[in-house]
Amino acid sequence: MLSRVANLVYWMARYLERAENTARIVDVNAQLVIDLQSRQAADDPKSWEPLVYVTGDNEKFFELHGKDVAVTERAVIEFMLFDRKNPSSLMSCVAFARENARCIRDQLSSEVWETLNTFYLKLKSDDYSRYAQIGSIEYLSRIKAQIQLFYGVADSMVPRTGLWWFFQLGRYLERADNTSRILDVKYYMLLPDIHAVGSALDMIQWASVLRSCSGFEAFRRSRRGQLNLDRVVDYLLRDDEFPRSILFSVNSAGQALAQITADAPHLDGNAACKLVTNLAAELEMIDIPAVIADGLHEFLDDVQNKISDIHQAIQVTFVEYPTAGAKVLA
Repeated sequence: MLSRVANLVYWMARYLERAENTARIVDVNAQLVIDLQSRQAADDPKSWEPLVYVTGDNEKFFELHGKDVAVTERAVIEFMLFDRKNPSSLMSCVAFARENARCIRDQLSSEVWETLNTFYLKLKSDDYSRYAQIGSIEYLSRIKAQIQLFYGVADSMVPRTGLWWFFQLGRYLERADNTSRILDVKYYMLLPDIHAVGSALDMIQWASVLRSCSGFEAFRRSRRGQLNLDRVVDYLLRDDEFPRSILFSVNSAGQALAQITADAPHLDGNAACKLVTNLAAELEMIDIPAVIADGLHEFLDDVQNKISDIHQAIQVTFVEYPTAGAKVLA
């Protein structure tokens, strides 16, 4: 498999997963704002500004809008969903994924290409007016459903060759990163009154976070008892059965790496595999109350940095490796 093709597939998966999770992050924030509407106005910067920091796009946002701009709901929604100048916006990610798919059109089945291309063609003319007309919950649900449709078509059509495993690698690595960011949204919007922790409103907020990950019902089935900070963080960080938890995603990325290197003995023990193994082991061993006491935000930042290190190791191992020492496999 050509490294160029592998990289295009890897990034196609990352872009699609990022698009879906951007929709999920906006969705959870919109629901949290509704829950908090008695405390702060919808256009209060405290309601929407955290999103541009959680996603790591704060510099780009203020570069495009100016440092003194009012951080309103509309400004953040347009930036995160529809702004082509923002490379991480929903619109940009779907466009990039479609362009990557077009470059490897001969490697994909007609159904896979047509599903993605149709999604892009329907999405490209959308804007904030369309979003407001339909409503945030309905609009974002449609976006998530379209991406899930693509995943379903790909799952039933793509042969389990290197192409599929690079797709899985990109998908789950991006998912691990974005689940940490969804958790961070709640961190930034913690109730100002410490006595409100554990209240009905606090539980509603954590339920919103779980629903944004499609995990509320799964959480209730597997974790009986109170819905609180420790239990939700533990579930989204290291549940080994829930497919959107960080541990499950990291383990799935590790399985994809194992499949990719199965017929390449010279890649045994490569840096990417070691980093994935180390991160999974760390997540399994963490003490949740201690993590929260020491700073959940700082821990999630560290996880995101380690996922970035894994990405860099993947690029060095499979894409940007020195060609002089490369091996050609039969």
